[in-house]
Amino acid sequence: MPQLQPGDFAPQLIWLAIVFVLFYLALSRLALPRIAQVMAARKAKIEGDLKGAREAQTQADREAERYEAQVAAAKAKGQAAIRAHREKLEAELGGKREDLERQLAAKAAETEKSVQGLLERASGEMEAMTAGVVKDIVKEFAGVEASDSDVRAALRHGKE
Repeated sequence: MPQLQPGDFAPQLIWLAIVFVLFYLALSRLALPRIAQVMAARKAKIEGDLKGAREAQTQADREAERYEAQVAAAKAKGQAAIRAHREKLEAELGGKREDLERQLAAKAAETEKSVQGLLERASGEMEAMTAGVVKDIVKEFAGVEASDSDVRAALRHGKE
């Protein structure tokens, strides 16, 4: 192997230095500036994208706050409408309830008057029947014919 012979080391080292310098110059003049440009462009694009993302996040946060404010306003408006309708219905029901109570009170008074009339008529019929029975008893036991007015007067006197 010729490369391992000590006499050939000096020319090999010279060619190594020449190739190294040529590679270094080629890389530093041609490849590395292009790589640096690509890296700078990527870095600028990434920074631009990050800036855009931050702006989009800020915009989204503002839109979310605006949306939440609109939702809160709509809820408040809905609550107010419900409250207004409830109050309106309660007022209507209160008026209808008062009308119904008046009607029920009138019907109760009418029914009470009707019942009172029935009681008076029943009382009168009971008095007439009692007077007839007492008249028959007096005639049967005492043998005396009593008039209806006398029997009723006696019954009324007995109540007092």
